[in-house]
Amino acid sequence: MRKFLMPFMALFLAVSCSNDDDTILDSNNSSKPVNADFSKISNTAQINSEDLTKDLLGKNFVSSNSLIPDFNKENLIRSLSSTYKKAPTLHGPFAYTVPVPSPNPTNQKVIYTQVGNTYPTTGVYYADVYNYFMKAELPAGAVGAYVESIDNPGYANYTTQATGFNSSTANENGKSYVVANTYTMVLRYNSVGQAVNAVVPAASGPKTFTYYYFTL
Repeated sequence: MRKFLMPFMALFLAVSCSNDDDTILDSNNSSKPVNADFSKISNTAQINSEDLTKDLLGKNFVSSNSLIPDFNKENLIRSLSSTYKKAPTLHGPFAYTVPVPSPNPTNQKVIYTQVGNTYPTTGVYYADVYNYFMKAELPAGAVGAYVESIDNPGYANYTTQATGFNSSTANENGKSYVVANTYTMVLRYNSVGQAVNAVVPAASGPKTFTYYYFTL
């Protein structure tokens, strides 16, 4: 339980897509790209997913796929009651929809693992990453918040392709926020520069997060 509550502690204490594809394949050798820019793509600076998430959400972010099995609202209420010596009031659910963002970072080298018989196959690819980021301001008096779900999950970690989302809380200029994100990718090229342009995980488009907050 302690692991999930870590992102709340800072709040408790403070309060109390698309790129043009110019790849042309050599008609005599389909594995040989005729693309002068591919060397630039393959030499792009790489950003690890966990490092990017820490920059966005803080080092104590929580991934949905790492929650303990018995996590539920009742356990959070008991924890807050113990902290504040008073039962909190739960508010929600609230929906926050994030439209398709611009890709950032781009040209990231990933080792993609095929899912079932879907396209593409397992291999090394260069991908553009789409970061679906939500930041919802909490009302004065909120002592905690959490993101319960996302309707169309991407990756919690695009490097490992762990599915789900990440969440935390933040304080800025005296205001409190609940923050979360999930990632999708467009696998643009394979390791030899052939165009792929596969969206993973399948089913992109806007994504809606569902969150709650607590007051005393």
